[in-house]
Amino acid sequence: MLWIKLLLSALLLGYLVWALDLTAILELLKTADWLLVIAACFCLIVGQLFSALRWAWLARGLGLTVSIGRKIQLYFLGMFLSLFLPSIIGGDVARGWLLAKGKENAGWAAAASIILDRLNGVVGLAMVISLCMFFLDVPAMWIWIWNAGLVAGFVLMITIRLWWPKLQGFARQGKFSGWKELPLTSPEFAAAWWRSLPVSLLFQALVVQSHVFLGQAVGMELSWFVYGFMVCLIALASALPLSFNGFGIREAGYVGIAVWFGASSEAAGAMAALWVLVLAIAAIPGGIVLWKLGGTKILHKAQSKNGI
Repeated sequence: MLWIKLLLSALLLGYLVWALDLTAILELLKTADWLLVIAACFCLIVGQLFSALRWAWLARGLGLTVSIGRKIQLYFLGMFLSLFLPSIIGGDVARGWLLAKGKENAGWAAAASIILDRLNGVVGLAMVISLCMFFLDVPAMWIWIWNAGLVAGFVLMITIRLWWPKLQGFARQGKFSGWKELPLTSPEFAAAWWRSLPVSLLFQALVVQSHVFLGQAVGMELSWFVYGFMVCLIALASALPLSFNGFGIREAGYVGIAVWFGASSEAAGAMAALWVLVLAIAAIPGGIVLWKLGGTKILHKAQSKNGI
């Protein structure tokens, strides 16, 4: 499966190299406003701190009592692994395994905390896209379909007390039935979930603002709502397990949507390149955490434990 992801990423990036004016992109990068790049890094790092706090709340709502500081460390570790060492072990798998390590019967709760953290973030993405659509010249049908899906999602969230027990009742007992014990209808988890949604919105807003700074650094002047629509939609697309850590899909998506809204393809390409740089800088704390934990040895232990 990995080689398919690598192939798709290589094909998309290769097409961009062929289609775009690399000389113009390099010139834009040379003349970029690096103070704005620094501001973009600051926005992303602060956003990641809020995102780690969200994960801490959700994990605590599932009964996992670990200090918030520890969860923040594991969150940045997961970010570092996803960006730099995805072939060794997935960042989400690593932080989930380390969260459950040393705790009896905590595996399902730890895994659920990762998945639900992602889902909470997806809801935040969908809400930002919904907001931005109302300020953009996009087909009305898109707005109706998108918001219908968003409303349906909120209905599922609100009515979880009705359908989750029934889903638990249908499940068979066995090795993989531990998810039935997840306290998704408990008041503690409900409070954690709804308290986390505004944090997801704040995180996505900071990520969008980071892209705005990068775009301005290379002269790509678009409205905040265009950036919000572009960044959040591409975040959803690049999260699909189709490419190598989203590479290729993300860059091609940025260029395509930016050009659609009237921006220069070379400016969009330069912004995409700067975003990779910002991601790498923001992931450095995770590398420090990995080093303190003993390096890649801890990852191989996680691999053996999970049969990866």
